[in-house]
Amino acid sequence: MPDLLDPLRVPLRLASGDVLPNRLAKAAMSETLGDHDTGAPSDGMVRLYERWGRGGAGILITGNVMIDRNAVGEPGNVLVEDDRHLPALRRLADAAQAGGSRLWMQINHPGRQIPRRMTRHPVAPSAVPLRGFLGLFGRPRALEAQEIEAIIGRFATAAAVAHSAGFAGVEIHGAHGYLVSQFLSPLTNLRDDAWGGDALRRRRFLIEIVRAARAATAPSFTIAVKLN
Repeated sequence: MPDLLDPLRVPLRLASGDVLPNRLAKAAMSETLGDHDTGAPSDGMVRLYERWGRGGAGILITGNVMIDRNAVGEPGNVLVEDDRHLPALRRLADAAQAGGSRLWMQINHPGRQIPRRMTRHPVAPSAVPLRGFLGLFGRPRALEAQEIEAIIGRFATAAAVAHSAGFAGVEIHGAHGYLVSQFLSPLTNLRDDAWGGDALRRRRFLIEIVRAARAATAPSFTIAVKLN
């Protein structure tokens, strides 16, 4: 019977995957400790993950890291569109992993789930607004096919930057009502093209993100998906 402190290979049956030092994880929590002007990780975020790294968990998963400056879910989210923040991201990765923990970057696009004060023109698979919330969220615009392809590319870019910065992996956020979740759901994905319809086509967006991220990184780099 495996013990919580036993190492764990991820994926389980892939020899080229990573080996976690134990089976304990710090789940993703939105820190909002990115620089509000640039989107780079702040010194405070580096110190926080250095401290968490000393706690001994096998995996540390960051909070929301956004892949598009025009689609940021909260003020203070870290932003990775390209390698401009590579030195700060390397400091974060080095600090978090100094004690042996593995650091994964949670990468995300909120889709329609962006407060009006952040943007009045959110995008989504279909123009289905969020109900309730006292008008906090605006009505989304349905994405064009070429925009969907571009967002897939943004996820791959973020994964590649995380790999270059020394992170051990990424976690694609496919839960909590964000864009990947919106594509998966028949309630928010009403498309009748190659990106919507039956369950097979609704999950294409996520599958293409995983494929693109895998192609942009080494086999030893972990690509995980968070699902409800």
